[in-house]
Amino acid sequence: MRLRSFVAGTAIAATSVLTLAAPAAAAPRPAYEADVIGVVRIDPSDPTVAEVKVRYRCAEDAALWISVKQTADRSADPRLAEEGSSGISAAWSDSHRNPVVCDGRQRVATFRVDQVEAWPGRPGQAGLARGDGYVQFCLTDPTAQGPEGLVLSHNEFMHVR
Repeated sequence: MRLRSFVAGTAIAATSVLTLAAPAAAAPRPAYEADVIGVVRIDPSDPTVAEVKVRYRCAEDAALWISVKQTADRSADPRLAEEGSSGISAAWSDSHRNPVVCDGRQRVATFRVDQVEAWPGRPGQAGLARGDGYVQFCLTDPTAQGPEGLVLSHNEFMHVR
């Protein structure tokens, strides 16, 4: 009797585990995702230039905008995550010019930010410096206008070295 109860209990437990695991295994991968890897690396010959390494996935053609902003004290200031944070940026390097490969596969690439696209008088004209910076990695649908074109916005504080 005990053996029959044990076998029945084990079968029920195994079925429960398989039932719970099945939906998780069948979950589709997101079409768009990103994660910054390591630290932001400042170019030793020009502190307005840096490299940001990102692991990402995108399903369809997209345009990339990537940015690194720092406040004067180079801390992880939460105000940098707010709308209009450019006004408090002491250093701001970005780019719309990096190519990005979108084929649905996970990729790792290093992207360059600089101040080539900065307009005269734009906040953040100082060079990047050691400390923390707010990294924004945004993919947009090049055929869509306005906010509906944003397909991915990944933002996080990273060490800048």
